[in-house]
Order: sequence, then structure tokens, then C-alpha cells
Amino acid sequence: MATHSALPSLPLTPPMALAPSSVAVALLWALGSSWVQAQPAGLPLRSSPLLEEAVTDRQKSEGAVFVKGDQITARPDMDLVVEGQASVRRPGLALSADRVDYDQTQDVVDAKGQVRVSTETSVFTGPQLRLKVDSFQGTFEKPDFELYSSGGYGQAAQVEFVNNERTILRQANYTTCRRTPGPEWLPAWLLKAAKLTVDEEESTIQAEGVQFRFQDVPVFAAPSISLPLTNERKSGLLPPLLSIDTVNGVEVAQPYYFDIAPNRDATVTTHVMSQRGVAVDSEFRYLERDYNGQVRLNLMPGDKLRSQTRWGLTSQHNGGIDTGLDSVGRIGLGLTLNRVSDDNYWRDFPRSGLVLTQRVLPSTGVLSWGRGDFSMSAQVQRWQNLQEAAPPYDRAPQITMRYGQWNAEGLDWSVVGDTTRFEADYSRVASLVSAGILPRNGERSFVQAQVSRPWIRPWGFVTPKLQLHATRYQMDRALDNGATAVNRVLPTFSLDSGLVFERETRWFGRDVLQTLEPRAFYARTPYKDQSMLPLYDSGATDFNLSTIYSENTYVGHDRLADNDALTLGVSSRFFDANNGAEMLRVGVAQRIRFSDQQVVLPGQTASKTGLSDILFGAGIRWDDRWSFDATLQANNQTHDIARTTLQARYSHSPYRVINAAYRANNQITPNSEFVDVGWQWPLSDLVGNTDRQAETAWSRTPGQGLGPDRWYTVGRLNYSLKERSLVDTLLGLEYDAGCWLGRVAFQRLQTNVSAASPTSSNSRILFQLEFIGFARVGISPLKSLSDNIPRYQYLRDSTVQPSRFQHYE
Repeated sequence: MATHSALPSLPLTPPMALAPSSVAVALLWALGSSWVQAQPAGLPLRSSPLLEEAVTDRQKSEGAVFVKGDQITARPDMDLVVEGQASVRRPGLALSADRVDYDQTQDVVDAKGQVRVSTETSVFTGPQLRLKVDSFQGTFEKPDFELYSSGGYGQAAQVEFVNNERTILRQANYTTCRRTPGPEWLPAWLLKAAKLTVDEEESTIQAEGVQFRFQDVPVFAAPSISLPLTNERKSGLLPPLLSIDTVNGVEVAQPYYFDIAPNRDATVTTHVMSQRGVAVDSEFRYLERDYNGQVRLNLMPGDKLRSQTRWGLTSQHNGGIDTGLDSVGRIGLGLTLNRVSDDNYWRDFPRSGLVLTQRVLPSTGVLSWGRGDFSMSAQVQRWQNLQEAAPPYDRAPQITMRYGQWNAEGLDWSVVGDTTRFEADYSRVASLVSAGILPRNGERSFVQAQVSRPWIRPWGFVTPKLQLHATRYQMDRALDNGATAVNRVLPTFSLDSGLVFERETRWFGRDVLQTLEPRAFYARTPYKDQSMLPLYDSGATDFNLSTIYSENTYVGHDRLADNDALTLGVSSRFFDANNGAEMLRVGVAQRIRFSDQQVVLPGQTASKTGLSDILFGAGIRWDDRWSFDATLQANNQTHDIARTTLQARYSHSPYRVINAAYRANNQITPNSEFVDVGWQWPLSDLVGNTDRQAETAWSRTPGQGLGPDRWYTVGRLNYSLKERSLVDTLLGLEYDAGCWLGRVAFQRLQTNVSAASPTSSNSRILFQLEFIGFARVGISPLKSLSDNIPRYQYLRDSTVQPSRFQHYE
């Protein structure tokens, strides 16, 4: 309903009744100033704000008002009465009733009989309404209501409209459970409140005098609680978490969320554990235009498990520093800090985060700068060692500079210079101290220059490359030959080449483009004895179909493998000719050494002249439902399979996925062989009770499950065939009732304490009830499910806010 000024007066002296056939003509004349004439033929169409998602205040006040009814009676500048299927509409508001009386002098609408008020965010229906139109203030008696943003609805004894943004519902019932046919229906969960204050501006529902019922059983009562109206963040208590753990015992956790600013927030969680005591977890996150990061701190003042104070700290910061000088520009800054209180932290806090459960914890600070083809960085890295083994060397500091170009003649060349101070402390490793083993601290500086000239054509490519490595070591402690400084200069030449053949064919009724791609890669590096050099950051690369085409079989710069080897391989790919998607890929490769490799790592077996192990690889993506990947490494001498990895995934449709993997490695001692299976699947499929039509209709909204009253089975099993036992286990059930979800899961994690001692395990039960649009109760297994089951889908992913046209009237 518009204001008095927006509704032109009818030029009639006495009241006048209009027959239904005359209503449209009278309104067209009376409201003519608000209508937009039709676009003349031949003129281009213009964009209109009428279909924008948000209706502005100006559109609401200046927009046209449409009135419809069986009979309309009006007095200019006084009142308007609409009877019989009365309807009044303006931008952002639709009102309908059996009778509508509008007092223009007071700007008040009185509506009676089957009254319905619909706005952009809610709808109210009831017997009687009194409303001041312009200020949107008034009362609605005994209405039913629905809030679009939260998906909740209910009934109230009275509704008070405070303004366009705030509504007060008195003696209200609220739920998100949809009514089903039948007189005995009761919502699965119901929130009763003496007062509900809906604040659209703050996106909150403040409830006072609260009683919460689940399955018609009172669960809890509270003087006041606050609920989110949308997915927007807000400060306050989050639902408590409950769990049972073999290490912690019965655990109760109460989180509190601080919405500090749109780009900053924090969460503080207090844990009470029956077997360990009290702990506090805190997390602070920030996101600025030039930097971002987070800080997490876990503090347990008195851990009964170890009779000591325990803590863990992890933080990340990424950003830059503006120097204010155009000639310098910005300097990048990265900080990572990971520290714990003691060596047993990783064992006693297995779920404190991926970083803090490692045996060696890195802390790093990096400054970086670049301008054009030149870049440089400075880094300091320290390690906290939690294991009875030699820790990695600290970098204190490392300075790296790089210059590279790709010129018009096609030459790709670069020069990298690096100098690093390496330090390690073995004093806390008893086995090394007793054996008299000391670290070899010192500095390493190197320059690596390379130049290549790629020739790339549609039929193939040829890329010759020449590299020169010059390295100098300056050590604090002399080598066995008495030297404290060592120089090493080695060149490397490589030639990479390949051909591409294509043909069009048809497979199983599909147009397919097949390629055949042979490849040859030759590398030559002369031998130089490096056995006396320290090992600061070098290790063997994984032998696979990618690294077999590389110049050096080691990572880092302490070992340059002597090479005189040719790698031959061939691959074939099959593409869908219609969309270019890769459907099938197969490949095989093998290295031929023309001389024995002499540069090796301690304990490593040298590669001999002749053929290396042969590698096979395949990948299938025939359609979006399933995929298969396989890699095999076969011993050239014995023809035994040295290493196998088989992975398959079947994803029939949303919420239906099965992952399976088989991994075996006979190159290590002891040999390993594992089978891994993970899944998410509706139980209705297993009992033959699947309603595909209902699923299709429900799943049109992504992330909303397959419909109410459905059970899902989820899990992951990692089984060791050598040990004949389960290593890691996760088994669970999920139930979707439509307006609430139930989850229960059992998780068992196995930890290897050391090679000489038996493994330990930690088991827990996770249970959660999620009341859609209200809260979650219990300890959520969602993170465990998503971390362990690839392509696991939440039954309620991010809630998509409804469009105003979804409920347009």
C-alpha cells in the first residue's frame, strides 16, 4: 500500500461503488501517473531495475500501487474500501483479504478475513490486521507466519510490526519442520517462546522465555537465546559439544564465537574432560586487503595424563609490506609458527590439527621481493624435533636470488644464486649423543645457470638444455680428510623430445580423438665423488612417470647424480571429440643406463648399467560417474611387481560415492600392502526402496540431501593385508528427517609410536543432532567424514538464500 501522496485522488464528490467490470478502467484512470507506457515498436529495449534482487526504499515509495477487488469504494483524500478478493500490491509488499479499508488521513489499513501479508522476507496469514503503511507499524492477530531466510514458520498469538526491519511475535511457536497430511501431525522439533524478535537488519531472531521440545519431549528451557536468521555470522554461544574418547573420557566442550568485524573473528572453546581436566582452545582469524592469517592456541593448565601443563601454538600470516618507494615496491612477508609444549604432544592430541600432529614442526619467516625478471627472498626456518631421530637442519638464514628471461629468439635462460647457513642440535637426541654423532653445521652457497631452446610444433617438440651447478661448502667442523671447505662444479646436458600422432575413431558409439605420443629423454652428468659432502636438504625423488623424465634423481642441492641415461616412453590418450574431455590415458616408460650410477645416498643401492624398472600407468574417465587410475612398477630382472597403486571411484549421483584403493610396496622393509575403502550411500538403495522421482525433485537444490526420511551409510576402512588388521576405521550413519539430521560415527586412529614399540590407538564415538535452522548438538563428525571420504557431501551444505521472486505474489 502506498502513501497518500502516491495514491492520486479519484475526482468523485460522493462515495461511488464500482462494478467489477469497471474496476480496471477506474484504476487505470486513477493511477495513470504510475503506469509506464508500452515500448514503441522499433526502439531498443533498456535494462530495468524492476527485476533486481533487492528493492530499494525509493522503489518502494515511488513504485506503482495496484488495487484489485470485486468492489471498490473511494472518497478523494479520505478513504478507500476494497471488498471481495481484495488485493493491494506495491514494490516489496502484497496484501490480500476479504475486505481492506484504507484511511488516507491516518495512513492506516484495516484488513479482515483471510488476511495475507507478503514481503520480500516473510509472509503472515490471519484473521485481522491493522497497519500504518508508510512506517510499516501495526499489529496482526493470531497469524501463521513463515520466514524465508531461515526456512522457519509457526504461529503466534499476536505480531507487532515495529518497522520494515523488526517484527515482534508474542506467544510464538517456531520450527522448520514441514507439515505432513494427517490430524495427528506434530513437528519433530518445536521452539516455544513468550517473545520472538525478528531483526532483518541484524539477521537474528532473539527469543525470550524459551522452551525447546524434540519429539514432543521438553529438552531444555532458557530465559533468552539468539538464533541466526541467515548464514551471516554473529557473536554468541555456540551449541555445546559432547563426545566419548578412550584418552579424554567423557568430554564436554562449550564454544563461544566472537564476530569482531566483517574481516575478523575469533572462537574460544572450553573443554572439560573426565580423565584429563580442563583445556581452552582459541582461534583468531583476520583478512585484510594486504594480508591475512590465523592464530590457534590450545592450553591445558594441568593435564592429568602427564601431570604437567600442555600447550600447542600454530599461526600463519601472509601479506606484504609497502615500502612507499616506487622504485622498490612491495615486499612480501610470510610467517609460520608451530610449537608445542613437549615431545608427547603429537601422541596425546591426535586431532589438534594436521601440522601439530607431525613429529617435526617447522617455523618459518620469509621476505620476498620481485621486479620484472629479477626476484629474491630471505628465509629463516627452525624445526622443533619431537622424535628420537636426527632433526632436519635449520636454515639460519637462507638468501636466494633469481634472474630469468625468455627472449625473442626462443632462448629460455635463468640464473639462481643461493647461500644458506645450516644448523642442527643433536643434544636432545639420546641415541645420537651416546653414539658420538655430531651435526655438520656450516654454510652452502651455489649458483645454478641453465639455458634451453625449445622447438615446439603441432607434430612434436625438441628441447635441448644445458645446466651448470657450482657449489661451495664452508663447514664448522672439518671433514675426515681435514678440509673445512669444499667446491663442486658439475655440468648437465639434457635433450627432451617427443612426437604427437592423432587419429579420429569411434568407440562404443562415441566420436573419439586418439593420440600416440612417443617420448625420448637423454641426460648426461659426469661423475664426481660427493660422499664426503654433508646432507642438508637432499633426498631421493619418487620414481614415477613424471620424475623418470628428469636430470637428477635427487631433490635438493647436496647430491647431483651422475647420469648417462636415456628414458624411452610412449603414451596414448583418448578424447571425446565433442567436448575435448580426456576419457582414457595409458603410458609406459623405462630408463636405459649406459653406465653404473656411483653417486648414492647413505644406505641406498646404486643403479646398474642396463634397464631400470618399467613403469606402467593408466587412467580412465569414461564419464562423470566413475574413474580408475593405476600405476605399476615392475622389476626388470625378476619381473616381479615392485610397487602397485590401484584407485577407483564410482559416483552414480549426488550422495552416492564409493572409493576404493589398493597399495602395495615391496621395495621397503617391511613390505606394506593396504586396501582402502570409503563410501557415502543411501541405505534405501540397499533395501530396494528408492524413489528416483522424489529424489530428482528434492535434489534440484544442491546441497540439500535427497529428501526427508532417509538413512545414509558412511565410512572408511584402511586394512593392512600384511598385519591382517584394520589400521584406521571410520563407520557411521546419517539420518535426514527433513528438518533435523542425526549422525553417529565410530572412529579409531592408530599411531606408530616408534619402530621398536607396538602401535597405539585412540577411539571415540561421535554423535550429533542438527536441528535445521536452529542449532547442532553433539560433537560433529562432519570434518572427520569430509577428511576421510573423498567427494563426501554434506546433507545440508551452504544454505542458498531464496530469491524474492521465489515467493513472488
